[in-house]
Amino acid sequence: MKIAARTDIGLSRELNEDCYFVSETPVGMFEKLLIVSDGMGGHDAGEVASRMAVDAVVSYLETASINMPLFTLEQAVYAANLEVRKYSEANDGIDLGTTLVICGIISGHAYVANVGDSRLYLLNRYAYSIRQITKDHSYVEEMVARGLMTRNSEDYMRQKQVITRAVGFFPETEPDLFDFGLEEGDMILLCTDGLTNMLKNVVIKNLALDDSFTLEKRADTLIDEANRMGGRDNITVILAEREDQDD
Repeated sequence: MKIAARTDIGLSRELNEDCYFVSETPVGMFEKLLIVSDGMGGHDAGEVASRMAVDAVVSYLETASINMPLFTLEQAVYAANLEVRKYSEANDGIDLGTTLVICGIISGHAYVANVGDSRLYLLNRYAYSIRQITKDHSYVEEMVARGLMTRNSEDYMRQKQVITRAVGFFPETEPDLFDFGLEEGDMILLCTDGLTNMLKNVVIKNLALDDSFTLEKRADTLIDEANRMGGRDNITVILAEREDQDD
């Protein structure tokens, strides 16, 4: 599996509160590990929260002994939530939190945990397709699911930033869990909303699957295009492409 990762401050923020982690060597039970987080909080607290959550996840997974991938990812999220909460309580209860998307690969199978509105997509270069695997934990998506709001309407776009679940904001947080097999031509994309708020899925698909460029160049191009469209937030992208010889 080939992997490329990039992060950028964007054009409107003074600080990059996104954080990512990539390991192409085993971390605990996972042969490869990909993580994206997007921190929230004033006075640089978002940057602290995103880094702390990523570090807590990696630390937990390095020592986890139960061979149950989804359960282990769930416990890693709980560990991250606890660490961020401890930091908040030790610093006068400051408000801070972060989104978190974790993807661990074992023998051609992907295991995913998600909290917040950062995303994981599955693309395929042969089918020329893109599919969002994670579900946004946001007010607008909850309203859409209840039939009370239309996606991409004026109300939707105005309230899109309001998330309903995050690591660190509450004593407990519950991740969504997913798993799927990786087929020939598959690519995994993890990203923060600095990408998805600027680019439509069809644009993301076209840029990510443009195999006339290297994987690294495609990651750069996704960020460049998000900035060209306004760059209103930090932008983080991880692309992981299954090679045809992978098991």
